[in-house]
Amino acid sequence: MFKKLIFLPLLLLLFCPVFGQNSGISKQAIEKAIRSTDVERKVFSDSAVINLYQGNGVFGTSYGALGLQIDPAKNAKLTKYGKTEYLNMNHFVRAKFGADYVIPLAKFYWEKDPEKITKYSQVQSFYDGTLSTQFEYEKNKVLVKTWFDPVDKNLAGLKINVTGKASNIIFKPSDILDVHYDQKLTQIAKITNENNQWKIELSCLNKKTIVYLKTNAAVKLQDNNLVLSLHSGENNILLSVGKSVAISAEKSLKQNIEWWNNKWQNMGIVIFPEIHAQQMWVRSMAQFLYSFNDEKLGLPPPMGFTGNHWSFGYPQDDSFVHTMLLSTGNIKMAKSWIEYFAERVSGMKAYTKRLMNVDGIMAPWVFPLGDFEGYHTPSVPNKFYYEIHNSGYFARMAYETAVFVNDQNWTQKNAKPIISETAKFYKNIAKKESDNLWHLSIQPSTGQDEKGGVDQDDYLCALYSAQYCMQKAIEYNLDEDGTYAKILSEGLAFPALKSQRGIYFSNKGRGESDFGKQKHPVQLNALAFLPVDNTVSDASKTAYDLRYDITMEAKKPYFFGWTLGEFLLAGSRMGNVSEWQKDWDNLTKADYVDKDWIQVYETSGVYKDAYYNITNGLITQSLLNNVVSDWYGKLEIAKCNPWKGKVFVKDIYSKLGITVNGEIEQTSASLVLKAWKDCEFDLQGEKISLKKNQTIKKNITLK
Repeated sequence: MFKKLIFLPLLLLLFCPVFGQNSGISKQAIEKAIRSTDVERKVFSDSAVINLYQGNGVFGTSYGALGLQIDPAKNAKLTKYGKTEYLNMNHFVRAKFGADYVIPLAKFYWEKDPEKITKYSQVQSFYDGTLSTQFEYEKNKVLVKTWFDPVDKNLAGLKINVTGKASNIIFKPSDILDVHYDQKLTQIAKITNENNQWKIELSCLNKKTIVYLKTNAAVKLQDNNLVLSLHSGENNILLSVGKSVAISAEKSLKQNIEWWNNKWQNMGIVIFPEIHAQQMWVRSMAQFLYSFNDEKLGLPPPMGFTGNHWSFGYPQDDSFVHTMLLSTGNIKMAKSWIEYFAERVSGMKAYTKRLMNVDGIMAPWVFPLGDFEGYHTPSVPNKFYYEIHNSGYFARMAYETAVFVNDQNWTQKNAKPIISETAKFYKNIAKKESDNLWHLSIQPSTGQDEKGGVDQDDYLCALYSAQYCMQKAIEYNLDEDGTYAKILSEGLAFPALKSQRGIYFSNKGRGESDFGKQKHPVQLNALAFLPVDNTVSDASKTAYDLRYDITMEAKKPYFFGWTLGEFLLAGSRMGNVSEWQKDWDNLTKADYVDKDWIQVYETSGVYKDAYYNITNGLITQSLLNNVVSDWYGKLEIAKCNPWKGKVFVKDIYSKLGITVNGEIEQTSASLVLKAWKDCEFDLQGEKISLKKNQTIKKNITLK
């Protein structure tokens, strides 16, 4: 791999100064680093290619090779890599199992594809937030530019420049919907013209949504679709959900580009000396901003607005992304999630009581988009909705967000209720047994490793979550009767799960029979998911060494779900460069990423499940933790640095109370640390104390 390295920082140094006068990465260097990761295609393929995903956190889609969505009649041929349809967080239904499902709105596609394309280009600019597709055929030239307005988040824009002539475009409202859990729903569209805009009224079950279409192209209503006839020159199309279009395409595009330029310049970034690491970082951060919002609309599906696989969001999984939002200074967004959860504490408590007959909060595996009233009535869809470890991930999101918000009133209102009720849940299912250890037992239940059986005692993942929740409850003075301190002092049932191999079993009942058959190596949780230890424990180290033996099919290599992302993140915190590099190489060997590193599949080789944000969250955490980590309560620099050139970091937020800027090499680092609150921390064995807004420079030698 390293024979093919592209040394981005070296190129940046040649063409522009990387560091400006304020010891930060220059604006030019940031722009060049982002633009170096553009997706560029020069050759048109009439077979399936990775669709290109865009969004603004509320509204989004994937587009095909010709710049629009894919003709439904060609789905079997061209949707190998997933769907292409507009989705919006406001358009969801409550359907089977009393659950909520994000459903598609509509799609644009060419009425007739060109027979022979003679010249072709498709460029996705992450820095500008645009996708530009240009093709020529016969004597005609067509340029399609698309964006999703990040200022008016219910607005999508398309500009289509035509030289000569072009095919008509069909706007087709989605009618027959294939929805998760084998549902086939019917959506009715009523289309009228109102004040020079087309009004599309969509109705499906309990949901009614209005979409407006405004264009300077000629439009006719035909078979309950809209047919757009493009003229030579510029054709503008704006699609707005919930309100009529009140902005020009030019202004929307301008504010879109300005927003994205400013966002990249003002959030945390790492510039790597290796192109695939840089692509993974930038494209992942873009995906997160395409998919997640700060408007308290709930959690999107794991593949965002691509329409691929699931129609609802998982809080545990999204916690892997939440950490990256905090680390890069996207704190407003991370904060809004916790406020959204906190506003629903009473609903979660009632949900837990109804499902489990226990007080406290068992955090839902899938969070509703609507009210908790009637949610999952009369029953949950399957056994996985009883994964009792989820509460630990809620608690971590709440606690770490409170650290960054750094406001006692906010913590009291939003974080403490979540931590109080999640800790209470574990206390209420804990029982001291004859071995003098505290065991967790409740039915129905299942664990994070979905191959690990149901209704088992002492799920390892739940023990870690209980430990974390109780630790934080004690820290927040929520241990009113001393029970949490007593349980932690006397010990949760970890020793009862200890195997002769030196690792923990995934639960009490399965024992050795699970070895080599686990989908997820939950033995790595203290390295990857919940910071319950002050240093790497012996059990965690052994589990890391045995990760390929523990996990089913990993030696092929083949990985289910986010498992390889967990491997990488655990390796970063272990500090094992050679083993981390092995896992990194397996991203391609295991068919976990496409050949152009555009996205990550949910499972090796499952192409229809493209753009799995969740694994991107773990991988970007790993890339960051390789060079800057605070996992064990101290600042560790280059703990697992596999790169030979310089790594540049800008505005990386640490929960220790500082932002980190600087450059890092194999043997040294030059850092600028700025306190965003009064803080004390350890850096390479040195105790440092800073007042809020104080800045220090540190040149350190690395081992």
